[in-house]
Amino acid sequence: MLEGQLGLNQVNLGEAMRGIELLNRAHSSLTFGLLRDPDFADRFATPLRRLGLRGIAQRLDEVPGSVMAEPIPGPTGARHHRDDLPAGERSDAAGNPLPPPPGYY
Repeated sequence: MLEGQLGLNQVNLGEAMRGIELLNRAHSSLTFGLLRDPDFADRFATPLRRLGLRGIAQRLDEVPGSVMAEPIPGPTGARHHRDDLPAGERSDAAGNPLPPPPGYY
C-alpha cells in the first residue's frame, strides 16, 4: 500500500493511513524504524498526523532539551547527602539504618 504511493505526486490519505496502521499492527518496531527515517516522515506526514504519530525529528523539535540531562538539585544548607553521613547517622524516613552505599565495604 505504501510502496504504491511513492511515485505519486500526492499520497492517498485513507490508503496511507490504512497501510501505516496495518504495518503498525503487524510489527510496531518496523513502524518505529520508518518514523526514524526523515524521508518517510516527510512523505507521509499528513497520514501520520491523522493517526496521532510523528516522526522522530518532529518529536525532537518539540522538546528544547532533555529534562533528564538537567542536574538534580542536591541538599542545601547544613544538610548533607545521606551517603556522606557517618554509618551511625544514615537512616531512612522510619529511622531504620541504611545499608552501606554502593562501592563502600
